Amino acid sequence: MAAVQRPPLPPAAPPQPRRGKPGCRNALPAPPAPPKVCHYWMSGRCNRNPCRFLHTDAPDPAPPFAAVNKRGDTWVNPSCVAVNSDGKDRSRPVQLAKRQVEAPPETPAKRRCGGGGWCVGDGFCGVARLKGHAKAVTGFAMPEGSDKLFSGSLDGTVRAWDCSTGQCARVEELQEGEVHKLIAMGPWVLAGVRGAIKAVHTGTGKELRLRGPASQITAMLAEDEDHLFAGAEDGAVFMWRMNQEQQSFDEVAALTGHDKAVVSLAQGKGALYSGSADGSIKVWDLETHHCIYSFAGHSSAVTALLCWEQFLLSSSDDATVKVWQWRPDRNDLDLEVHYTHKEDERVVSMDGTYDADEKPVLLVSRGDGVVRIYDIPSLKKRGDIRCDDEVRTISVRSRGVVFTGDASGEVRVVEWTSLGDATEVQD
Repeated sequence: MAAVQRPPLPPAAPPQPRRGKPGCRNALPAPPAPPKVCHYWMSGRCNRNPCRFLHTDAPDPAPPFAAVNKRGDTWVNPSCVAVNSDGKDRSRPVQLAKRQVEAPPETPAKRRCGGGGWCVGDGFCGVARLKGHAKAVTGFAMPEGSDKLFSGSLDGTVRAWDCSTGQCARVEELQEGEVHKLIAMGPWVLAGVRGAIKAVHTGTGKELRLRGPASQITAMLAEDEDHLFAGAEDGAVFMWRMNQEQQSFDEVAALTGHDKAVVSLAQGKGALYSGSADGSIKVWDLETHHCIYSFAGHSSAVTALLCWEQFLLSSSDDATVKVWQWRPDRNDLDLEVHYTHKEDERVVSMDGTYDADEKPVLLVSRGDGVVRIYDIPSLKKRGDIRCDDEVRTISVRSRGVVFTGDASGEVRVVEWTSLGDATEVQD
C-alpha cells in the first residue's frame, strides 16, 4: 500500500456527559413467574446445576452476557455523544486527513493497516505514532475548547500535541516529578503527582494545586462536570467538587477503607466504585460518603473498572475480565459474577467505546503489548493494536479515535473506519 504523510490529530471534543451507570437492585424489574422452560437457559445464561426449571428447547447460541440496547442510559461514553439542551445528539465524527488507498485482497476481518502492520482488524486503522516521551505514558487529556492533545508521562513531563499537524507543540516539565495520571475535566488539565493534583485551565492559564493525599496519586476520574475523584497509594479516595463561580475545586471528603493502593475508579447510579491493588472492589455512596458494599473481585490488582448497562466490568493482573451484575433475587446489596473472560496475559488496562457503526466495543490492554478489541456483548475478537511495550493507558474521549500510551513512551493514534477504508502511515 502507498505511504502517506502523518495525518493531524483530531480536534478536541466538546464537554460530554458521563460514561454511565450500572443498575442497582431497585432499578431491576422483579423476576417473572417461574416458566416451564428456564428463561435463563433460553438466553444461554443459566448457571444452575441442577436447575429446577426445564431445559427442553434448544436455544440459539447466546453471547457470554445478556445483550442490551447499545444506547441505553449507560456506557454513554463521553467520546461518543454530546447532547444539546433539547436532548438532541450534536456530536460529529472526527475527520482525520488521510488518503484512500486500494483495498488489499484479504477480507476486512484480516486487513492489516498502519505502519508495519501494527494495527490488525476489522473497522479500525492506525493513523499516527507520536514519539517524544522517554518513559511510560500514563494518561491523556483533550480539554474543552483546546486544539491540543495532552499526554503525561513518568518522565515528569506533559506534552501538548498540535491536533492540526500531529507535532509536539510544547513540553512542560513538572517540578513534582513523575506524572502518574493525566485527565481532562472541562477546560482543565489535571495531572496526578505525589501528594497533590496539579490543575491548569487551558483557557485562562490559571493554575491550582489540589492537596489531599500525602502519597502518590494512583487513579483519577472525572465523569461529570461537578466531581473529581483521586485514588492514592495509601488506599484513600479523595473527592472534590467543582466550584464554577470561583473556578476552583472544593474538597468534599476522603473515603478510607482500602488496605492497599487504589488503582481504578468508576462512577454510576449515585455510587463510586474503587478497585485496589489487593484485588478488592468497594462501592461508595456519594451522598453519605460511606462504603456500602465490599467484595473480593480478583486475586490480583483491579486494573480497570467500567460501567455498562446493568453490568460492572473489572479487569485485573490475574489475566481476567469479569462481568458483574446486581442480583435481583436478593434483598440485600449484592453483586455476582455473570461472566469471566480469560486472557493468556495479564490485563494492564481496559476501556469501552462505540465504533464507526455505533456498535459497542471493549478494548483490553495485555501485558504483551497487544490491545485486543472485542465486540460487546459477544466478546468476539475484532482485532489487535500491537505496540512496542505494554499499554498503560487508553483514551477513547475523542469520538471516532483511540489513543494508546505504552511503557516505552510512544503514543499511537487509531481511527474507527468504515469497512472499505485502509491506511498506511510512515513510522
